[in-house]
Amino acid sequence: MLNPVRLRIIQALAVNQTLTATELCEKISDVPRTTIYRHITILLDNNILTVISEKKIRGSLERTLALNVEEITKHNTLENATSNALTFLMNRYARFHDYFSGENPDPGKDKIFLNNTVMMMDDNEFDSFLLELRELLIKYSLETAIGRIPRDISIISSPATDK
Repeated sequence: MLNPVRLRIIQALAVNQTLTATELCEKISDVPRTTIYRHITILLDNNILTVISEKKIRGSLERTLALNVEEITKHNTLENATSNALTFLMNRYARFHDYFSGENPDPGKDKIFLNNTVMMMDDNEFDSFLLELRELLIKYSLETAIGRIPRDISIISSPATDK
């Protein structure tokens, strides 16, 4: 399910709560409409999205979509934590492998990098940091415009050890 188009659909709905397929196509305008519709169908078939209303518009059925939060969160269990982490990390690995196996990879030009930072924060500071990070990600994440290209940024908060 970690397809980049599906992730962008999920992100758009996480920010906007509800959207029609047409509105999703407008927000993710760099992806062909047929591709977005195909991925909406996959997300609906897997109960990640739910249809909250339908209305007829000029002979077509317009569906308003929302995230099925219950379905999404039921997979985020302690039992699935390491499996979910491995799936996430392998997806990142596959992206890097594809990039560096392609023609003329140029990480400097493409701004490809890895970074790991251990930060010293108490729980309140970390909560504030996460809120600021979320606001920053929302600011840049969804609106397409001329000159903008998708930038795949992954953030992981992992246990820090004293080793």
